[in-house]
Amino acid sequence: MRNILMILAVITLSGCQSTSKQSVNSIAGDATRLIVNISNVKSDEGQLLVMIHDNSADYHADLNINDPNAQYFRKKVVAPVAPNTVVVFENVPAGRYAINVVHDKDADGELDRMIFPFLGMPSEPYALSNNIYDHFSKGDFDDALVELAAPSSQVDLVLGTHLSKVTGL
Repeated sequence: MRNILMILAVITLSGCQSTSKQSVNSIAGDATRLIVNISNVKSDEGQLLVMIHDNSADYHADLNINDPNAQYFRKKVVAPVAPNTVVVFENVPAGRYAINVVHDKDADGELDRMIFPFLGMPSEPYALSNNIYDHFSKGDFDDALVELAAPSSQVDLVLGTHLSKVTGL
């Protein structure tokens, strides 16, 4: 029984991460052209939501992209192009950012999640910078941070469903 309680505590705490609205960038860097290369795009349906975050609170919020309370350092909604979509952001200050992409197949502005059989597991393909994932949460903001340097930086992301990320299939 004690082992079961320990396992449940670890699982619960792994999903808890501190959040802050404060930017990880204390000063604005030189203007940078950011190229986000999104691979493994399986279809042209719906839209791709491409979001750049400079703080952990907004990164973990997971609000609908159309929600007036949703905050992003930068965002773009683009048409997916299979098998690879390139999205360019101009004049992003050099610094550290976390980037995430959702293949919003039903174009409702958010990452859909399963009800059955895996409650809360994302059901639409997504990608996070550094191609991180976590079994029980979005993954840590610090692990997703990438360094953008002027005059140009490229970030390569691989779309996949949560189940494919967990199983490697």
